[in-house]
Amino acid sequence: MSELIRLVYASRAAFAPAPVQQGVEPSVGRILMQSRKNNTEANIGGVLYFGDGYFFQALEGDRVAVNRTYQRITADSRHSEVTILSLKTVPKRLFADWSMKYVPAEEAVRQFIRARSYQRFEPLKFQEEEAEALVALFQQQGDVGGQVQKTGFGPLWLRRLFG
Repeated sequence: MSELIRLVYASRAAFAPAPVQQGVEPSVGRILMQSRKNNTEANIGGVLYFGDGYFFQALEGDRVAVNRTYQRITADSRHSEVTILSLKTVPKRLFADWSMKYVPAEEAVRQFIRARSYQRFEPLKFQEEEAEALVALFQQQGDVGGQVQKTGFGPLWLRRLFG
């Protein structure tokens, strides 16, 4: 691996979210499954959150692989207004055990945005420090009793829906 980076971006969903069945919007579920396959092959990790019609994602890995993945995302018709919020070299991954962690942390995110005087989840308005703080919050959401969950598939409802 050459240079380890973390790229954090936000985008607006270019589709009207469908009613959620079993905890995840269907288009987001398909994105997650494809991301996990692609990211495993490219040795990329990260976290994805979807709320209020917006994607918020952190990608970690080799600079070339992350840039290639980001370019694929910008060309994906399910995303619009794709915007980099943070891009930095990092000494280690926060999501090393996740090809793509999905965080259904609705209440934690609501508290996060209220504490910053936002009315709703609008990550395209985030400053870099807000994006990094949300990434840190999502990393904490993966901790269970001080142990990081090491399953790549996340919650049981996601395994049942797409397993």
